[in-house]
Amino acid sequence: MLGVKLIGPDTPFCRGGTSVIDYSALMRSAVKVSTAIRVVGEACLTGGVIVALFLAYLLWGTGPRAVRAQDHFAAQLNHSWQAKPPGARVIPPAADRITVALGQPFAFLRIPAFGAKWRFTIIEGTALAQLNVSPGHVPGTQLPGQAGNFAVAGHRVTAGNPFWWLPGLRRGDMVYVDTRYDTYAYRVTGRPTWVAPSDLSVLDPVPGHPGARPRQRLITLITCDPAWTGTSRVIVTGVLVAVTGKPGA
Repeated sequence: MLGVKLIGPDTPFCRGGTSVIDYSALMRSAVKVSTAIRVVGEACLTGGVIVALFLAYLLWGTGPRAVRAQDHFAAQLNHSWQAKPPGARVIPPAADRITVALGQPFAFLRIPAFGAKWRFTIIEGTALAQLNVSPGHVPGTQLPGQAGNFAVAGHRVTAGNPFWWLPGLRRGDMVYVDTRYDTYAYRVTGRPTWVAPSDLSVLDPVPGHPGARPRQRLITLITCDPAWTGTSRVIVTGVLVAVTGKPGA
């Protein structure tokens, strides 16, 4: 049976019947492993802090910019809606006569389920330049009150997190769209659905039925899920149940 002999730094390595363990080499290896673990741990901690700060920026850091943009858009809408040609009588236009321009607001969106004070403007366009400051109308889809599908997209996070709670909407919840002359009331028709980002059938005048002739006046609200990756889209659909003219319009 072979013996095992522990040696110190000055003990020569021997061959023969006795196996020799270099204790100093073991210590050096242990120090290297310990150092590597410490370096990895510090890197993970630093990375975690950076990720946490980035997420905090997405949730709250973009808020002030979104608030300023919303204040600007709201003032712009209120000012334009108050302007009347001298001596002219304002006649409520048909829904399809609402004028839109890329990046410009044309309506307010209110969803009471998100809070009594929840209100965002709707601007034209859904590129990042638009969605970074406000929910946007998907170009090519219908406008408020029109037969077909009025589609509005918004961020879950950033830009004031407008659609953070969208997956929580349920059948019967109300969605209101305020234009210059009317308020359009839509009732949510069912629970949210999840689709792939490439599924554009949700934008059809009759969602999921390309080419079908629309008989209802719908609203479709769209946002990303999960909030941080956007690998899916959350879809909420509502149907128009009432149109109320504004006093004096």
